[in-house]
Amino acid sequence: MRRLNAVLPVAAVSTALLLAGCSSDTSTDAGSSGAATPTCEPGALPTHTDGKLTVAAGEAYSPWYIGEHDSGEGFESALVYEVADQLGYAEEDVEWELVTFEQIVSPSIKTFDFAAWQTSISDERRKAVDFSSHYLTTRQGVIVQEAGPYASATTLDELKDLRIGVTAAQTSLTLAKAAFGDDANLVPFNGAGDGMTALQSGTIDVMIMDVDQGVAASTEYFPDSVVVGTLPDQGTVEQYGLVLDLNSTLTECVSAAVDALEADGTLAELRTTWLKSDDIPELG
Repeated sequence: MRRLNAVLPVAAVSTALLLAGCSSDTSTDAGSSGAATPTCEPGALPTHTDGKLTVAAGEAYSPWYIGEHDSGEGFESALVYEVADQLGYAEEDVEWELVTFEQIVSPSIKTFDFAAWQTSISDERRKAVDFSSHYLTTRQGVIVQEAGPYASATTLDELKDLRIGVTAAQTSLTLAKAAFGDDANLVPFNGAGDGMTALQSGTIDVMIMDVDQGVAASTEYFPDSVVVGTLPDQGTVEQYGLVLDLNSTLTECVSAAVDALEADGTLAELRTTWLKSDDIPELG
């Protein structure tokens, strides 16, 4: 199997969750690039390595990557190979590189052609990097103890006075404030894994995170928890895009590939196969 060119060691599931939820405070639609448009000749793009497509990702965890990154299993793993196919690259021509989230969103020159790691498109980040067209619009999930007193909650009012965990400086913090008010007892964590551990121990009563990540966490890693709903839309649409160098000559080609996958129904099929949050209700 193709292996990662590792830039950091592989971590346990808790670290994977800690690094997850790579969202920002402000999200916007669509991709961005100020670069000249290449010809998008299949398999002959100006990539870092001729004839190869180098893709960066963080730690592998469900539902985004299942097993090795190159397994084709999981939403983003499958997405990468579909994009590669659109660009004219066979599976064996895709090479993976393991990176930190900071390496993905920093303005430094990349050692990869694009990154696929649940990165929210935002105006602030677009000052440092390019984004492809978005491939997923997501929501914030509300997670509680499955056997606890709040497992039947259907409204925000039932939860607003509780201890609510969020990931610091990420979308969950901003949207939780908007949903529950500035006076809410919000408890920030470095990552979702820390928050889920605190939920299990009773340190907090509620945890807020990306809903698809929350479904995976509650079914695979923290089975004593349950996603009871999502936060209501606060007018901020959170969308994920593939990340490229600022003004990359590849941005428009990668965006065109994502657009084609949306148009032919492939993205919808991938969402149905790998993401299980469509039936999670919005809390009133």
